[in-house]
Amino acid sequence: MQELPREVLAGYASLFVQRWDQYAVQQRDGSYWRVGEPLSWSHLAAHLAGRWTLGTYLLDASSHCSFAVFDADGEEGLERLALLSEELLGAGVPTLLEASRRGGHLWAHLVEPTPAQVVRSWLVPYAVAIGVELYPKQDWLAAGGSGSLIRLPLGVHQQSRGWYPFLERSTWGELVPVGHTIEECCAWVRQQVQRVAIPASVALACSLTVPEHNESRMNVECERAVHLASYESSESIRAWCQAQDTQRVIGRYVALDGRGVGSCPFKEHHYRGDMRPSFQVFGGSDQHWYCYTWRRAGDLFDFLCLYYHLTPHEAWRLIQQGGLW
Repeated sequence: MQELPREVLAGYASLFVQRWDQYAVQQRDGSYWRVGEPLSWSHLAAHLAGRWTLGTYLLDASSHCSFAVFDADGEEGLERLALLSEELLGAGVPTLLEASRRGGHLWAHLVEPTPAQVVRSWLVPYAVAIGVELYPKQDWLAAGGSGSLIRLPLGVHQQSRGWYPFLERSTWGELVPVGHTIEECCAWVRQQVQRVAIPASVALACSLTVPEHNESRMNVECERAVHLASYESSESIRAWCQAQDTQRVIGRYVALDGRGVGSCPFKEHHYRGDMRPSFQVFGGSDQHWYCYTWRRAGDLFDFLCLYYHLTPHEAWRLIQQGGLW
């Protein structure tokens, strides 16, 4: 592939690069290695020329993000994201739909870097309602952590060896590429992107309910939330978990073999995005899951809290409303 002009690279970077002090390189198995060095123009040019594939971390050092990405895999992933795009547009939130190897990504760009906890408070309900993932997955960075990453658009996926365009709905209702070359896609994106502001009501609610983050305060709040959930509804949660087929439900999120073994979905706890099948779900009278790499176990309720990054109160309320799973 021919390298793109510098002004095209600059426009691309302004939309899709959040952190310049580090980046990730995709391996042939689809996993990523973090590189704790500055990202350069030559790195981006090589990515768009197909010489390697990069990922960008969505949170900067102050736990702010400039965009959020909905991610959906599976045969219906693209169509679900297209429907979500239409729903968001109706709410005044224009988005960009990108194809991916197994589904698609839906990008929402913000007018300014915004605390991730505010962005997630606004967009997680949309993701939960339609059954897709939202990046960033964290409200804030843990000490020494890098947080969620997403593959930079238009690069060659190392597993499929293909690149995936942005899409739009045709007059016939089909999802079609916006261009046949990377440069055409970049030009379309620069013309179409519209940055949005967080709704004032969401920002106000977060300012009233979300404390300024520090690690010790976070631990206290988490312990308090778990204690309250245990005090108020532990018996109901336990009964709900026992009434579910844990392996079947988790199998909606993780591809499991006949023994209930699959790749752990909580990649942030794995060294360099380890993709080995370290995760197992057990049935019978003691239904639970266990990650041999992370060395953590839990029941179905714990899994949903971790997967959607919800507090016990939030998860239990959504379950009672029938909106979480």
